[in-house]
Order: sequence, then structure tokens, then C-alpha cells
Amino acid sequence: MTDAPVPGSPLAAVLINDSGTTKIVLFYLLRHNNINVFATTMTATTSPAADSWDVSSRVCLSPAPTYAITGIKAGVAGTTVPLRLEVDTWYPGQTETHIMQNSLFLHAVKILQKKDPVAKLSFFQIAGIHGMPYKPWDEDTDPVTPDEGYCTHDSLLFPCWHRPYMLLYEQALFEIMTKEVIPQLPESDRKKWTDAANTWRLPYWDWAQKKTREGKDKPIYDVPLITKDPRIEVVNLKTPATTFYMDNPMYKFTMPKNKAMGLYGISDIDGVPFSKSVGTSRWAPYDPDAKTASTKWVNGLVNNSKVADALDNHPWYGNLKKPDQVPIAEMVYRLYVPDYIGNFTKFATTKYKTSDDYDKDEPAAFLSLEYIHNNIHNWTGGFDKYIGHMTEVPVAGFDPIFYMHHANVDRQFALWQAVYQKEDDINWFQKKKEQLKDDGTWSIKAGDIDTPSTPLAPFHMDTKGTYFTSDDIRDWMKWHYSYPELQPWLDKYKKDGKFDVDLYIADVRKQIKDLYSPGGDEDDTSGETTDGTTTASAKALASKPSRGLDYGWEKWTQDVIVNIIYDRFAFDGVPYTLYLFIGDPHQFALDDPNHLNEHVQNVGFVFTFSNPILPQLNTRGCQSCQRKKAEGTKSRAQVPITGALVARLQEDGQPAPSLPAGIPPLLGLGSGHVQTYLKDNLHWRVRSHTGQDLHIPHENPFVEVSVYHRNARFDVRSPDRYQRLPGATNTRPGGYGYSLQV
Repeated sequence: MTDAPVPGSPLAAVLINDSGTTKIVLFYLLRHNNINVFATTMTATTSPAADSWDVSSRVCLSPAPTYAITGIKAGVAGTTVPLRLEVDTWYPGQTETHIMQNSLFLHAVKILQKKDPVAKLSFFQIAGIHGMPYKPWDEDTDPVTPDEGYCTHDSLLFPCWHRPYMLLYEQALFEIMTKEVIPQLPESDRKKWTDAANTWRLPYWDWAQKKTREGKDKPIYDVPLITKDPRIEVVNLKTPATTFYMDNPMYKFTMPKNKAMGLYGISDIDGVPFSKSVGTSRWAPYDPDAKTASTKWVNGLVNNSKVADALDNHPWYGNLKKPDQVPIAEMVYRLYVPDYIGNFTKFATTKYKTSDDYDKDEPAAFLSLEYIHNNIHNWTGGFDKYIGHMTEVPVAGFDPIFYMHHANVDRQFALWQAVYQKEDDINWFQKKKEQLKDDGTWSIKAGDIDTPSTPLAPFHMDTKGTYFTSDDIRDWMKWHYSYPELQPWLDKYKKDGKFDVDLYIADVRKQIKDLYSPGGDEDDTSGETTDGTTTASAKALASKPSRGLDYGWEKWTQDVIVNIIYDRFAFDGVPYTLYLFIGDPHQFALDDPNHLNEHVQNVGFVFTFSNPILPQLNTRGCQSCQRKKAEGTKSRAQVPITGALVARLQEDGQPAPSLPAGIPPLLGLGSGHVQTYLKDNLHWRVRSHTGQDLHIPHENPFVEVSVYHRNARFDVRSPDRYQRLPGATNTRPGGYGYSLQV
């Protein structure tokens, strides 16, 4: 495929004789107000500036065509669309189709990554949409909000904006498969490989589902197998019966011709030399005092074992009794529990909106998809003097794992839409009271209200510049893909020959519970209707063995959550992490841990995943971040700690559990016991992404930590509401009620 002419490049040169003098006339293609124009100049050494021309020197042509994101239309059969599969069920392939798709995908990613960084459909340019280099993509526009990019984090549009982004990446790879990879095969093999490509869709990485791994005696959280090794086996396209090993494009991205990213607009971030990066990193050691970047850092250092450790071994109460506990899964499961998250706005974003109709009496809704997503970025990239591209918003899109991560974010979004598809007041944000002000993007004016019709720039539905909107992407199957849990065309959802939406919703809820609930199918309430009755279709669903006994599920008679309000831009947008601990603070001080996430008292953390304000005068900084800092924009998060408390629970008449030093037993889950226990044992610390401890001021702290208690399990419908326990937090800076005690 030949790239279109680059604006500003000469298209042709013609020699002419002007009154006996020979001159060179250069013809240029330039852009002006999104219009292609031809211009001529009599100098062969200098490109003309658009603002120096007369109108008579321009010949206006048709508007420059935009790249139409249509989704992959191939492989659709009636109402049945191909599935995006969990990556570890797809690679390494166990069927002929999957084996072909594995090689098609890897060859295509490799080709995409090798494309010239200035080409619109190069990996570099697609990755740069997410953050740096803060330039327009597929449009020639000036920013509506000055010096602003396309950032949608801490935004109501967070899941919607990333949906066409994943469609773009998926479609770009498919086009490479069909136009650049398959033509390299012998002609006799091309049809079956084309058939395999037609049913391929971008795999997702379900980071909330434990994986079976060779050498491990139980399933663990882990990175996908396809990302693990620096070299990977693929089919030899010239002789498909043979294979060979090539550099793995899913292990890391390496710049074409080993050029530094800084040559194409990537800047350093809080002193971390991303401008010098040639390859991407995960959990690369970083010394902020080093005067020069190490060769390993420059070339890209990947430590997938550290990623797996961060995903699987974060204590979060799992290391106290060593049961098969699933804290990531539990947080994901809470997103789908009826009545836990009240509407789309709360589900979608970490943005904290202080209004009576938004957060009053709904402390459960401090949990959000974006918050869980933020933590995955942190665990994958690295922290505490380890750093990687996934940790930083401006460069996260350059790590190839980013796209499988966000395919799963899109899947979680689709699952939420599916289970609430009958409840239009909940599953979308057409209500004005649920719509939030935008902080401003390249195409959205600061202060404008985000609605379902807000353009999702820079993504276009056609060649005429029509932007996607949230309403356009609401039905994901319209874009020719779905997920394993979401196949409404299956016969099992038919009743009397017709599709039964209640049967479908009940089964989707059951699949979610099987995957993520701490208690498995025990005490299944997923088929309840809003009046507390149970549908016949839900009763008919079979149950899988519960993991609840391993999880202490029978003791979960109440629920305790920690809610955090925080200022993402307290340190000029530099990301930081708030770590929560339950144990003796004096013992904690004696331990003086180097890595807070590995401390035995750690029960969770909140990662801001914020976009640093860039001080360089020659760099388009994140004006959104600067404005949010000035306005004191707040975000919200939640850490459920019931499991942590159950692990510390001393039952009536029973001896105290065997606990590590510095962690006393809890005498009961009642609100009185919990408040007294946490007053003495709940504490927190804040660290920057590069490992520096950050002080929480006594006055005007940048965080507010609150504890809430409910006299019922989180997934049980009950009139009991969450009640704040002010005594649990009011003795420490940053705790709710602390200022009243000073």
C-alpha cells in the first residue's frame, strides 16, 4: 500500500524559460483549513509557507479524505459476529485457524511497528494518539482548547473514547494482514489464510482471571503468554510448512531504525528519560539520581516476572492465610452487582463530582472501571524505583500490551452494558444530571458538557471527517465484533423460538459471577428481578463448584470499604500511589519497607495514572492538567477491605488466628469492632511513581480517606446502607474528620 503524499513535500519539478532565464518551478501539496491545495514556488531550496501565498496561488481541491474506521466487516454471518478472544485461550493456537491467526497477528504487528513514525497508520502515530507527541491525528485542525491533546482520563468519555481507538488498531492490523502479509504466501495457501484473517479480532487480556501456568501448583494472575519472551515462533510465509523465530513485537516496541523517541516529539516525564527511549520497558530499574540513562533503559528492558509478581503477589490480605483469594476479580465483580454502581457515570470514570444527586448516600459507587484500569497500568509498568511506559499516560500506548489491556476494558464496558440493557436510565448518560463538564480537549471547549453526541476526536466514521460519538459506539456489535460472554444469537437464549432478553441477561450475570465472584455461585442472586423475586430462567442455570470456602466467603456477613477522594494533580500531575495498611503502625515503622506493595500489612492502593504537566517551553503540555490543578479537580477510588478483615478475624470461642507480627486479630465484623480496630491499625502512605515518599499536609490534604460499613454482604439486596465510620480515620492526616481533631 502506497502512503499518500506528505503535505509540504514537492510533488514535481518543471524547468521553464522565463524571458530567457531558466527557472525551476516546484509543485507542493499543502494543507489549509483541512483542504488540499497545490502551490508553486520559484525557489528550489525553500518550501513555501501556507500563510505567505496569495489566493491566486492556490488551487483548492476536495477536502482531504479521513481514515474511515468501519470495524472489520469480513467474517460476519447474519447476526453472528466474530469474537475477540481471551488471549491465552487463543495463543498458542490449538486449532489450525488459531495457529494461522497467531502468525498473521504477529507478522502484522511487526510490520506496523516498522512503519515510518511520520506515517499516519504507523504504530508510532497510532500509539501517540493516547498522549505524546500531542499533535493532531487524521485531521489538520487547531485545538479548540489551546495546546491540548486527546486525553480522556478522569472523564465521563473514558470507556467510549477508547472503543473506536481499539477499532482503529484492530482494523489497521487486519488491513496489513490482508494486504501485506497474506500476499507473501504461496497462492495456493492464500484462501484459507484469508478465511482465518476474516474471523480474527483483537484478543483481550483478562487481568482479573487467573491463568494456569507450567510449574505453578495453582492458577496465578499473569501477563499473556504471547508477551513473555523476546523471541517468538511464527510461520514462514514463503514456506508455510516451516517456522522460524523472530523478535517478538508483543514483548516490546522498538523504534524503526533504532531512533530515539525524542526525535519525534516524546519528552522526558518528571526526569525519566523517555525521550531517549528506543524500546519500551516494563519494570525497568530506574535511578532518579543517575546522570545518564542506562543502555538497557534506552533499548527497553522488560521484566515480565515483576509484572506477574505485582499482579499476583500484592498482599491485599492474600498472604495472611494463603487461601486462593482473588482481590482483582472481586473488584471487577462488584462493578456488576445490582444496586452497587448506580449509573453509567459512576461506572465509567474516577471523576468525583460533588453534588447531591451524584454521590449522596452512594459510597459504594466510588469504585469504577477506570480506577481498576489505572491499577493495571501501574502493575504492568512498574513503581517504587521501577518504571515502564505503561505507568505513564503520555507514553502508555507505546507498549504493545496496552491494546490487549484496553480490549479487556472495552469488554468490561460491554458486559456492563449487556446486564443493564433493559434499564435505559442506568446504562447510558443521556440524563443532564449525569453529564459532566469537560476539562477541554483538542476538539472540546473547556467547560462544555460531555453528552452522548460529543465528538470522540480524532476518530472518523468515514472519509468525510465525520467523528464518532458515544451514541455511535454504544452498540459494539454494530462494529462487527463481540466477546465470548456476549453471544445473543445462540440458541440457548431462545424461548418459544424467540430471543429472551431476560434469559440472556441472567446468563451473562452468571458467567460474570463464575469468573469473578469470591463466592462463585454460592447464594446466587444474579437472577433476581428488581422486586426481589427470581426468574425461572435463572433458576434453571447450572452452577459450578464454588471457590467460596477457600475465600472465607461464609464469614462475609458484612462489608467494609475504604473510599478515597484525591487530587490527581497535587504534584503537577506526576503520578503517585496511596498505599493502605492494616496493622500496628509502630511495627510498620520498624520494618521500614523499601517496596510498600510487598509489605505484609498492605491491603490495597490507589494509583492516580495522571498526566504530568510538562515544563518544557517547546512542548505542548497537558493544559487540561494545568487547569485541573488550578481548579482542584478531585477524583475518587475504592478499596474493599472485607477480605482483609476476614483474614484477621478471631471467631467467638476460637483461638486467635496465626497472623504475622504487627497484625493483631479482629474480634468481629460489627461496626463497633471494625471502627475501634481500624482506628488503631488503619494507616496510609503516599509515594511517587519513582519511589519518593510524599508528605500529606495537616491542612488542606490532597487526599481524604473514609471507611464505610454495611450490615450485609455487598452482593446481597438489603435495606442496610453503608454508614461512615469517622472514628476509623480521624486520627491521621488525610483521614476523614482529621481536621476536626487538630
